[in-house]
Amino acid sequence: MLDSLNKKYPFNDNLKVNIRSISSVSLGIFLFLLFFEPFEIQNPDFNNRLIILAAFGAITLVLLSIFRLIIPSIFISAFSEKRWTILKEIIIDLLFVIFNSVAFAFFARYVGRIPMTFPIVINIVIISITATVVVVLTNQFYLLKKKVQKLEFSSEETSSSEPLEVPEEIEFESENKTEYFTLFLEQLILIKSANNYIEVIYKQNDEIKKKLIRNTMKSTENLLKKYAKIIRCHRSCMVNKDYIKKVSRGSDGLVLNLFDYPQEIHVSRQYVLHLKEALKTS
Repeated sequence: MLDSLNKKYPFNDNLKVNIRSISSVSLGIFLFLLFFEPFEIQNPDFNNRLIILAAFGAITLVLLSIFRLIIPSIFISAFSEKRWTILKEIIIDLLFVIFNSVAFAFFARYVGRIPMTFPIVINIVIISITATVVVVLTNQFYLLKKKVQKLEFSSEETSSSEPLEVPEEIEFESENKTEYFTLFLEQLILIKSANNYIEVIYKQNDEIKKKLIRNTMKSTENLLKKYAKIIRCHRSCMVNKDYIKKVSRGSDGLVLNLFDYPQEIHVSRQYVLHLKEALKTS
């Protein structure tokens, strides 16, 4: 259950779409309250009632803007596509429902002079839930439309030109799924075990860099098994075969010399056959 909630969830950061959906929801709340009158406003003056009803829409407009525009613009990395999850989406939606319901209740009671009966409270909560559901569905519709357009464009590009080789991308994640690290397969040189961490050694801008990620070699091997170029050569090491410069035999067995990496890599006996087969294939 927890793993499902930690799955990635696309966050819509398109300002134009967010403003449109937030404004539409706020206007919709005002019109709903105006025509269906779920609240008993104790004010005989029609213009005053209009102002009170418009204020409910304004409350939703302000709160949705805070949760969907202002907070994401401040904490940009937390709301990025790589880090945003289903759990985080549920939390922010739940917070909006709570804040919107409380704000509605206080405004209705102390400004609109509306008696807080149980049916009124239920109506307030339902309106708050409906508002966030409409925003989420609007965002999902936009993201789905964007994905379809991207696929159509990609299909047109493929049919009208020679197919281009797209660099394969690897996304590493920590064991508790709180840290993510992405690089292209062609950048990866090798991965070494470092106690409770893995050490990713890669090439970037002609420099050799290292990145520690809290995870196990077994879990990382399962993650990378779809990449034929990544070979397990030791219980504590995996290498990218494109970086293998020379295979030689030492006193303790096979030894790998890699491009752009000074240290020799020893091959365990149990992985010798697998290594030879992998090197035969292109």
